[in-house]
Amino acid sequence: MKTFSNIVIIALIGLFSSTYLFNLSPIDYRGTIEIETPAEESTLKLETDKKELLNPESITINHVSDKEEVLKSIANSIFTVSIYRDSAAVKENLTNLELVSPSNNMTISIDTVNPMVTTLDISQKKLGLEDGTYSFVFSSNLIADKNKSSVSVSVTYDTQGTYYPASDAAQAGKKGLTLYFASPYADTLIPVTRFVVEDKSITRMAIEQLQNGPVSGSLKTVIGDVTNTTYNNGNVVIDIPGSYANYNNGSTGGLMAYDAFRKTIFAVKRYWPIYNLTFTVDRKHVDSYFHGIDKVNAIPSTDDNYVLYMAYKIDGRYYLFEFKTDETLTGIASGETAELKAQKLFDAYKDTSLTYGINPIPEGVVLNSAKIQGTQLMLDFGDSLLKAYSGKNDLRQMMIDSFAYTFNTIPGVDSIKITVNGDALNSFIDGKDLSGAIYPPEFINPEITNEQ
Repeated sequence: MKTFSNIVIIALIGLFSSTYLFNLSPIDYRGTIEIETPAEESTLKLETDKKELLNPESITINHVSDKEEVLKSIANSIFTVSIYRDSAAVKENLTNLELVSPSNNMTISIDTVNPMVTTLDISQKKLGLEDGTYSFVFSSNLIADKNKSSVSVSVTYDTQGTYYPASDAAQAGKKGLTLYFASPYADTLIPVTRFVVEDKSITRMAIEQLQNGPVSGSLKTVIGDVTNTTYNNGNVVIDIPGSYANYNNGSTGGLMAYDAFRKTIFAVKRYWPIYNLTFTVDRKHVDSYFHGIDKVNAIPSTDDNYVLYMAYKIDGRYYLFEFKTDETLTGIASGETAELKAQKLFDAYKDTSLTYGINPIPEGVVLNSAKIQGTQLMLDFGDSLLKAYSGKNDLRQMMIDSFAYTFNTIPGVDSIKITVNGDALNSFIDGKDLSGAIYPPEFINPEITNEQ
């Protein structure tokens, strides 16, 4: 009996000291990924280029490594996702969010230039989440090192704002003046179209309406005292009093006042020809003003190229506003084709990160191709466009208006046509035919008053 006991003990010692893996966990590891690289040598980690998302349809997360690693037998789900709001768990341990389900019996080689790219569906509809800001924690089932196996992203779902579509029709008996007011934190100018009865020189009317300020309580005017506004054969002169110091104090205030004057006056050219604008101070020409702006005489009426129309939410309403892209950052070159410029300008939507404005194009929308026909730019999108802002006609219109304004800033383009996988865009917005040419509307962000 003693001999038998010794044999059993020796057998147990040999078994427990072997490399045979005992799995006592209730987790089903069938179909998981086998990493050929030893865990202690693995450099696998997660990366994503977006840490803050608004109304996303999806997110792309990369498995990256500093050296070559081989993954075999991909599981049915790569990521486990937990969602928190104000530090409280809303949904935990979600799986199978990958847009393309991983296949078993596959081998993937990862190195410094070839990451493993995974796209997950995190649309509000898919997850059944209400509007709000959430913290998403994406945990990879492939990475043993807990310090490298997860990444956090802030996701905001905001579909409660209202967008009032731009229009080509002025109110009966009135003129539409596009006025530029400062956003609540004076971080940009917001164009607002006000409809007024013409009772004097339209350029003088425009400046007076700037002085009157906005209807919205949170927008504000940066225009104060003005001595006179004159129009002569397309040349506009604005005389300001030297005693009004706000125009020349502070770089932000001075620049915003200059741009508000300039943009508002040049928008008048829909009615009168405007060739250039000159500022005088106490009826005298000056070489520079507005806290260091040198060009204050005979400023030509020119259109900016490659401008994104982003969205700003103020008092529960979305406004489109102009954001001039940096052509160096976008990679747009003057000698390129309009098609290539269009693709780069579309990419700039998602590559532009602003603290005060948002991208009006949901994250998952994909532009398949762009083609120029005469002066019309043909934009063909993937199916993702049809899912954007589902059930929100006004926000869909905001996206279309943004496209119309933005792509019209490519030289030589005066209209766009939108298709989805080659098919005309039908029934995208209730009661709206978008199958033909779409021109940028004349009156952006029409002002809504209590009388309307």
